[in-house]
Amino acid sequence: MDPALRIPPSRRRLLAGLGGLALTGAAGALCTGCTTTTHLAEPDLGLSPTDVAAARSAVARSTALAASYRAAAARHPSLRLLFDALQTHHEVAVATLDAQVPAAAGAPATPGGPQDRPAPPGTTPAVGQTAVSGAGSGAPAATVGVDESPSARVATLTALHTTEGTAAATARTDSLRVSGTLAPLLASLHAAGAAQVELLGGYLAQAGGAASGGVGG
Repeated sequence: MDPALRIPPSRRRLLAGLGGLALTGAAGALCTGCTTTTHLAEPDLGLSPTDVAAARSAVARSTALAASYRAAAARHPSLRLLFDALQTHHEVAVATLDAQVPAAAGAPATPGGPQDRPAPPGTTPAVGQTAVSGAGSGAPAATVGVDESPSARVATLTALHTTEGTAAATARTDSLRVSGTLAPLLASLHAAGAAQVELLGGYLAQAGGAASGGVGG
């Protein structure tokens, strides 16, 4: 990695790990009294159509972002450590949502598992990248040309920074309109997303790009 793109390891680990910690806490809150992570008993909890729709939307956003980071890592191997960590966070988010809200895994007209769900508007792979087929399923990634030029890395970081900001802001909005049962999980996604936006912004600034926008507060 270029010296200009280095972030102190302690800060990188803190920000990259924040998402997993936030999701773990939210899962515990949703499953108070459980000895292990388990599926929510939806009829007892009375999840509304709004709750289920918000959970499915969150799954689709995280699925699309995981695919974007996988493509970004293939295009920019020098930033693989960063992109792999963020990809993992979004895969954990999808697994957590599917486990805690089983209805989120059953979106209509979407064959296969979470990896086959279509990306919603605003969460397509970053500029200059190729979408990944079968993301999360172990299938080989589509061919992505390696481009380590400064302009290409700035373009990728800018697109991911913007998309993460939009996803985090959407999670916050949804956390305020769903029931109290689901709100902590979506709020944790917002908090994790805000940390990831900060991390990407740090890399983007050191790469010579200008971060635009941010996370809605």
